Amino acid sequence: MEVTKPKTIENLPQDILVEILSRVGSYSSDQLFMCKSVCKSFSKLSKDPLVFKRLSLDRWPLTPWENPRFFDFLYRCAFFGNPNAIFRWGLIGYFDGTHIDYGLECLKQASNSQLKEAVYVYGLIMFASCKIEEKHVGLQILNETFPPEPEMVVEVRTRVFDLLRCLWLFNRRPFDDVATPCPISDHRGYFPHIQGHGFELTIPECMSCFWAYELGVFVNRFAYN
Repeated sequence: MEVTKPKTIENLPQDILVEILSRVGSYSSDQLFMCKSVCKSFSKLSKDPLVFKRLSLDRWPLTPWENPRFFDFLYRCAFFGNPNAIFRWGLIGYFDGTHIDYGLECLKQASNSQLKEAVYVYGLIMFASCKIEEKHVGLQILNETFPPEPEMVVEVRTRVFDLLRCLWLFNRRPFDDVATPCPISDHRGYFPHIQGHGFELTIPECMSCFWAYELGVFVNRFAYN
């Protein structure tokens, strides 16, 4: 009687295994690294471009200067189209002032991938522009990505500020003389209700007023760096 060998996940087609590993990596890089240690096959397939493209970087610091190998890793993720890696290169290049044009292009590319943190940063940079066309572009992409739910914006803002905290913000020029009132002249603006040390962000009647307020919060961040 012929004994049938039990089938394991390793017997699946490689494209399916890559899809599985890429989804694991998109959820948690720690879980992906655990998968890599299971067998040589998993370790090899974890280097597939799709895995690098989808890999979550949430647990990784923005600039681990003490580990140069991380920059090679970050570059590889960006090379294969990982929006989070491209966004990080954008933050580093734009705000530390070393590669401003390249950084802005990276922020735009990550924003086009609908990464909320990238939309937030790139949208506010455009919204802060003195050029009416760029200001409207910023307002449009912000409104298209974020519904009128201030809590969501605050969550994204917090994640962005956590990343910016690791950088010296040398490139402050785009925000030095920025005007933050609502571009619609007859509106008095958006003012959250202050309760003690906290803020209750109400649903805005005018999103232009709201983003003018949010731009003020973002610009104020530069005063403490």
